[in-house]
Amino acid sequence: MRITALLQPQGVALNAAPADKAAAIDLLVDLQQASGNLNDKDAYRQAILAREAQSTTAIGCGIAVPHAKSAAVKRPGLSAMTVPDGVDYQAPDGQPSTLFFIIAAPEEGGDVHLEMLSRLMVMLMDEEFCAKLRSASTPQEFLSLIDAQEAAKYPEEADNEAKPEQTPSDAPAQQGGYRILAVTACPTDIAHTYMAAEALEKKAREMGVT
Repeated sequence: MRITALLQPQGVALNAAPADKAAAIDLLVDLQQASGNLNDKDAYRQAILAREAQSTTAIGCGIAVPHAKSAAVKRPGLSAMTVPDGVDYQAPDGQPSTLFFIIAAPEEGGDVHLEMLSRLMVMLMDEEFCAKLRSASTPQEFLSLIDAQEAAKYPEEADNEAKPEQTPSDAPAQQGGYRILAVTACPTDIAHTYMAAEALEKKAREMGVT
């Protein structure tokens, strides 16, 4: 499921100025409501607050990804917000958060929120990409940047549409070097796990290992 299939122009707020974390959450929940993703805005907000009570969903580097899986959600959705002056979202690195994505997942929606988190984390590990998002002047530009980044990070999706699916017997073999299995863990969430996975894979490519 592509990010741009879940993120709509009315769900993007640029150059917002929330006074604090609570105000940031209110603005983000309003964006989900404006996108038509919620059955019950207040219940969804409570679900977001309950998740934040476990630990902050700010991941550092100026990024926060609040999320909730709830019966208050009508359909999977994503909204985004930039905050040039930043807001204290209790990030682990102590830095203000300036780029927000908020995920809404239906209670019976399987693991769609995990898929969204995974894709977002892989894309947001690119600092240049994040800088471009923060500088976007319109929601349409913001969406175009995401679309281009997603296509670059997941080129196999376009390839798979044009090619027949490979079976294990005809799939290309791994080429040389070591093959390493890395295990990561995050105490209350998975965002840092995806960030760690992306960082490990990038370094492995530099070192010529799989």
